Amino acid sequence: MQAMGFGIPNPNGAFYVFAKIPDDLIQDDTKFCYDLVRTSAVAVIPGGGFGPGGEGHIRLSYAASMANLTEAMRRLQTYVDQYRAAHHA
Repeated sequence: MQAMGFGIPNPNGAFYVFAKIPDDLIQDDTKFCYDLVRTSAVAVIPGGGFGPGGEGHIRLSYAASMANLTEAMRRLQTYVDQYRAAHHA
């Protein structure tokens, strides 16, 4: 996710990632989550639900199989690439 531009602090014993949405993607975390699940079938949680400091972030659980995580990252990469191509051309 960091290679895609997401800001991610190192988790300390948790099973989720709380990531900053890259500046060149949808910054409204709720809209980002809805767009991602609608277009790519990847479900993440808007960070704003965790308080004002969470706005512009997403929460992603990695309590899943490696196969599911790999597929989710592939889909996320495709989403990011397609969004950037459509909005930065």
